Amino acid sequence: MPEMVVFPTDAEDVAELCRYCTSKQLPIGARGSGTGLLGQSLTDGAVLDFTKHMNRIIEIEQDHVIAQPGVVKAVLDRELKKKGKFLPPDPASSNYCSVGGMIANNSSGIHCLGYGNTIDFLLGVSVVYADGSKGYAEEGRFDKKFAMLRDLLFPRFDTIQRRFPTVSKNSCGYRLDSVVQEDKFLPHKILAASEGTLGLLTEAKFRILDLPEHRCLLVLGFSDLLAAVSAAPVILKFSPVALEMIDHTVVSSDRPGSGYGCILFVEFAGNRALADRQLESCAHEMKSRCSVVEYASDESSLMRIWGARKGALNSIMKLTVGSRKPFGLIEDTVVQPEDLPDHVGALLKEYSRNKLEYVMYGHVGDGNVHTRPMVDLQSDAQMKMIEGIATRVFKRVVRGGGTITGEHGDGISRLPYIPMVYGRLVMKLFERVKETFDPKYVLNPGKKIISRKLE
Repeated sequence: MPEMVVFPTDAEDVAELCRYCTSKQLPIGARGSGTGLLGQSLTDGAVLDFTKHMNRIIEIEQDHVIAQPGVVKAVLDRELKKKGKFLPPDPASSNYCSVGGMIANNSSGIHCLGYGNTIDFLLGVSVVYADGSKGYAEEGRFDKKFAMLRDLLFPRFDTIQRRFPTVSKNSCGYRLDSVVQEDKFLPHKILAASEGTLGLLTEAKFRILDLPEHRCLLVLGFSDLLAAVSAAPVILKFSPVALEMIDHTVVSSDRPGSGYGCILFVEFAGNRALADRQLESCAHEMKSRCSVVEYASDESSLMRIWGARKGALNSIMKLTVGSRKPFGLIEDTVVQPEDLPDHVGALLKEYSRNKLEYVMYGHVGDGNVHTRPMVDLQSDAQMKMIEGIATRVFKRVVRGGGTITGEHGDGISRLPYIPMVYGRLVMKLFERVKETFDPKYVLNPGKKIISRKLE
C-alpha cells in the first residue's frame, strides 16, 4: 500500500516531488495504467500516476512522435493513423497501457517479429532524477549522468556482449547491450526495460513508420502444440511480420481454429504483390503439415482475428478453477525459434510430472512462449514446487542463450532469478548503473537490483 498517490501535471511537479521524497527517504514509484504483470509499479512509498495529466502527444512529424509517459497506446495509434503512420510495438494491453509503461518494460507484442520492440523505436528521453534534477538523452546529446554511464560501460564492452542473451527480445535486467555498440553510444536506451529505477520519464521521442500498403493473414490449424512450434522455423523463411500461437488450452469455441489442437496466426505486410506471394508460398509449403483454417486481407477480418489473439491474455488472467489460478513466474521465456520443440517439450514434461493443468500461447516467431500453470496460490507446497520448476526451466533457457523474460519484465517476482541470466560481473555492473543514476536507491526499490536501505 503506497504512502501517497500524486498526479503530476508537468516535469516541475515531478522534480518537486522527487526532492521531497528524497529528503524524507520515501521510495518513488512511477505508474502508467498498471498493466504490468510482475508488480513493477507497486511500492509502499509515493506513487506518481502519469495518466491523469501527463498524457499529451507533444508533436507528430514525418519520422517521429514525442509524447508524455501517460499517453495510452491506443490513443497514440489513433492519432498516428490519421497521418498514415504507426508505432509498431503492440502489446495485448494496447487499448489501455501507457507508453511510459511500455518503455519501462520494453514491451513488444504481436508485430515485433517484423518491426522490433519498444527499445528499437526509442530515440530520446527527458527525465527527472531522484534528487529532482532534470536530464536528457539521445544519440549524440546527453547530460552528465549519461556521460558517466558511457565511461562505465565502454571499457566493459566485451563482457557485455559476451554475457547477454542472444535472442531477439529481452526485458531482463538493464539493457546494456543496446546502449553500447561497437560504433555507437545510445544512452537513452538504458531507460527501456529499467522499470522506473533510474529516472522518471517526462517525455519520450519515438521513431514511427508508414502504415503498410497491404496486410494479409493466414490461420493454420495443427494437430498439437509440438507440431505447431516445429513448423515455426519453416514459416520464418517466408518473412512474416507476425507469427503467433494459441494452444488448445486457450482456444475457445468463439475463436478461429477452435477445432484444432493448436493454431498459428501468420501475417505478411508491405507491398501488396509481395505480401500476397509470401502468403501463398507459405500456405503451399505448410499444406502437408497442417490445415489452412482461414485467409484474411480486409481490415475488419484482420481486426476480428487479431482481437481473438489479443484476448487470450485477458481470458487467462480471469481464469479460476476452484482455488487454482494461472501463475505467471515462467510465462515469458524466450529461446531461439529452432529450439522451441525442445523447450516446449520440456515444459510439457514438467507439467505432466507435477500433474499441473496449464495454458500456453505466445509469439513463437520470436521464440517467446507465454505459459501459466494452474496453481493453488495458498498452498506452500505448490508454491515451492513452482519455484523448483522455474529454476529448472530458467537454467535450460539460459544455457541456450535465451532469456527468462522477453517483454513482461522482472518486477518483484523474477528479481531473484536475474543473476542466473547474467552472472556476478554483470550484476555488479547493474549495481553501478543504478548508483550512477539513483545513488540512494529511492526510485522503485526492489526492482532490477536488490535494494539497499534508503540513506
